[in-house]
Amino acid sequence: MLISTGSVGIYHTCGIGPDLPYSNQGAANFRSWYEENGHTVFSRWQDGNVWGSDFRDPSVGDSDGGDLNSTGGSDVPQLYFFQGHGTCENTSSATPNDFIVVCGNFGKPDTTRIGTQVRWGSLGGGHLQFAFLDASCPMELPGLSNSWFPVFQGLHLATGFSGDASHDAYNSSDRPDQFGALTAGPPPGFPFNQLSVGDAWMTAGLTDIQSGCSAVVIAAGVDRADAIDRRDNERVTDNRSDPQPNWFAWRWITA
Repeated sequence: MLISTGSVGIYHTCGIGPDLPYSNQGAANFRSWYEENGHTVFSRWQDGNVWGSDFRDPSVGDSDGGDLNSTGGSDVPQLYFFQGHGTCENTSSATPNDFIVVCGNFGKPDTTRIGTQVRWGSLGGGHLQFAFLDASCPMELPGLSNSWFPVFQGLHLATGFSGDASHDAYNSSDRPDQFGALTAGPPPGFPFNQLSVGDAWMTAGLTDIQSGCSAVVIAAGVDRADAIDRRDNERVTDNRSDPQPNWFAWRWITA
């Protein structure tokens, strides 16, 4: 499997705060489990080398190729892990929007609106099957249909957090380490089992988060049964075909 990690710890140079001191180590911890299991790393950008355009579909008009950029686009690998800032609108809105936020040297703007600018998967010419966002509230439960249904264009599963400033996910190096281990599975001699993406996130996603914050997983499928099966059972190494996004199933666990 081709994997990528993008991590941003330095934000103050872009007038964004706070900095996130554990992001780069967290991404390295996640990535190490996949490297130990023989997967190939496509990109491992961090800080200013993670661009906003890395997440935006080329149809938005990014001149560098957007998420299909040959050096770091998020739709080039099959799996992309991001650790950094995410933001979300007030959940009192009927259709709140979610955002990925970076502090890039190029590829501006730094903020990407997920629901209108992100399209992942083979139906749009990309390759991404698994999108893992370890960031504050980029997957608000009240706005999933608005922010996440359109994203699935061959994408299998995505993970993230739902919360707010008082119910947040802390910047952590331990959470990505656990999630990487549980999704990639153990190298020879390690005494634990590989889990499905959903089960792994329902376990590791509770690490270093505030009370009231929720870890969320969402999957697409050709029908209800397919979406539920993928949500609950699909592993990153199953080599399943890309789903038609006719139905969506999600679950969450709250600290």
